[in-house]
Amino acid sequence: MVRTTSSPPVDVTQLFPELGAYARTAVRLHPRPGNPSMHDSHIGGPLIWPAAEPWPVCDRTVSVNIPYTDETPGGPRDRTPESPIPMVGVAQFYARDIPEIPFPEGTDLLQVLWCPNDHIVDGNPVPFPLLVWRTTSDLTDVLAEPPMRPHDTAASPPDAPAAELSKDYYLPRPCVLHLERVTEFPYPEELPEELEAALDKWDEETEADYQYLLSIAPGCKIGGWESWHLTDMYELPCEVCGTETEPLLQLDSSEWDGGSEPRWRPLEDRHLRSATPECWEALEPTTLQLGRYASLYIFVCPRFSEHGYRLAIQ
Repeated sequence: MVRTTSSPPVDVTQLFPELGAYARTAVRLHPRPGNPSMHDSHIGGPLIWPAAEPWPVCDRTVSVNIPYTDETPGGPRDRTPESPIPMVGVAQFYARDIPEIPFPEGTDLLQVLWCPNDHIVDGNPVPFPLLVWRTTSDLTDVLAEPPMRPHDTAASPPDAPAAELSKDYYLPRPCVLHLERVTEFPYPEELPEELEAALDKWDEETEADYQYLLSIAPGCKIGGWESWHLTDMYELPCEVCGTETEPLLQLDSSEWDGGSEPRWRPLEDRHLRSATPECWEALEPTTLQLGRYASLYIFVCPRFSEHGYRLAIQ
């Protein structure tokens, strides 16, 4: 199926030609509930997994929110699980579908897993991710039924302990993808001061709504630009070489909101009435809830993707 983003209401590069140098291509994933296989790019479906490779588990301290009572102040508390927690397959992307991903040399498959609990990473309470880069030609002996949920005993990894903890809103619903390339422009703070000031003045005078309608796509996507609407912009250098990282993957709690809907709600979904099951499946297809109904950004080093990652919640 096709999902199509409408054209911008204004060609901002005609007014500000300097912005053209900052244009980036983002791949909107447009996930929708479905039944993807291990051989598909997807969110929430089964990962193609080597039969001889242990399924990853997490034994790191998790952050548990204790309710407030008359006897205790409540709030977040660190807790060490009594047994390792099986990670959850979140997504996988084949290079044949999304060559824009910065695959390390010799690899053509990216798998994303995480521990479905809150961990403090880069100062944010987030599920702890694991990025696995693979070469598909090496995957000759794989699990016939890869695990998908830690709660599902029948689908649990061999010999893996049951999950002691996991948050349902960190367990993505299986979704097929409907890929679309769009052009994005940066959050104003990313721009030189003079250009930022001119753009802000024009935006205020014309009510063009650069942030919501002209710059950065909401929803799940690969690449493009990141938003800093919840915090001031801050640096996220690679922890190995110090190079400033760039966005790899955005996982979002929703595919659009009230401000961004006029531009970014796909044309094919405009007929869906609000609050109907069909609309919710388009608006919140993965059922993920990240932060306070926010977006989780995974950044990687533009020099060497295998250097690890940095995270931000916006």
